[in-house]
Amino acid sequence: MTGHDAGGRLDRLEGYLREDPSNAALLRDAFETALQAGDPARAEFHLRHGQALGQDAEGWALREAHWLLAQQRWHEAREHLAGLAGEAASSAAPEWSAAIAQDLAYVDLRLGDHAAGVARLAPQMEGGTHAAGVPVEITWLRLLHHGGEIERAMKWLEQREPAGGLDPAVAGVAALLALDQGDYEKSLRWSTRSLAGDSPAPVEAAVARASLALAERRADLARPLLASALERNAGDGRTWSAIGFTELLEQNLPAAREAFVRATAAMPGHVGTWHGLGWTAIAQRDLPAASAAFDAALALDRNFAESHGGVAVVLALSGSADAGRQAAARALGLDRSCLSARYAEALLQGDGRDAASVARLAERLLGGKQAPLGGDLLRLLQRSTPSGPGPTST
Repeated sequence: MTGHDAGGRLDRLEGYLREDPSNAALLRDAFETALQAGDPARAEFHLRHGQALGQDAEGWALREAHWLLAQQRWHEAREHLAGLAGEAASSAAPEWSAAIAQDLAYVDLRLGDHAAGVARLAPQMEGGTHAAGVPVEITWLRLLHHGGEIERAMKWLEQREPAGGLDPAVAGVAALLALDQGDYEKSLRWSTRSLAGDSPAPVEAAVARASLALAERRADLARPLLASALERNAGDGRTWSAIGFTELLEQNLPAAREAFVRATAAMPGHVGTWHGLGWTAIAQRDLPAASAAFDAALALDRNFAESHGGVAVVLALSGSADAGRQAAARALGLDRSCLSARYAEALLQGDGRDAASVARLAERLLGGKQAPLGGDLLRLLQRSTPSGPGPTST
């Protein structure tokens, strides 16, 4: 139901309530419809009226939390829900306790407290019943994803899917999880299912499908998906990251740089996005910015070879040969096939053109995807290093 449709329905419900002001069912319906219409003032009117009737006190207490959530008053909602949870601890209504835990977990997600949210939902979600409903399943998967528990989420999905298939909205969120785990078959299947659904798909579905399109070097397919995702959530870091890789694929370096900067600001914990920013900066011959990007990646994970390899490339390009060799050695000690370290070695030997294998570096930038940028990144790097290593003018 659109906001306009909800507004018209709310007008009709309020007309009925003028004739029957104590009708509890009408009050509940009017309250929920006001929230759908994005009208918290009218929702509060019906909320207070319902509370004053003295019936269904628990239900109206929970609806007050929903009223706060609709206004994104996260801390107030958490405090209110925590009070309800304390009351529910001695209650004999497990459904009410579960509903409070679900709302608290959603607040945890919005406030970035992922571990707390996972702990709240785990008894319900991993108890074998999976009867919590689609919105809660989405919250659960997002908490696990943002909390870095991708394997746990995928295990849950493997158990959930045979029970009747994933709801399209759940499949959309699952598609990005599968992408980050490297299961591209599931990512394609789930993102396609989600995007073909009757309701608007979650942003994750568009980002996953667009990323897979980049694996096919299909920027033309990725762009409309990402534009749609951006319309729905202009601050989503994964969307901006995928836009950055799309622009990099087409060698639009200033646009790629801007997108990666936006992405890292919204999502500073994603190593691959820092790599994208670092390689874009290298292609622009902005070595200080590239160095800062790879340092940020290393701060997140010092055991990722490609981050050390990126540092080695920057050092090689800046003429710091000894430090570059040391960084390349660290990278190769972690991964003998580290492409960026091999590229740095080629630069240090004065023959960057021999680093043809760097075309596959893009696999690491998008989590191991099949050559999403193909040879285009190689051409960017070759163009940025026309005569091998040496100091830059930046």
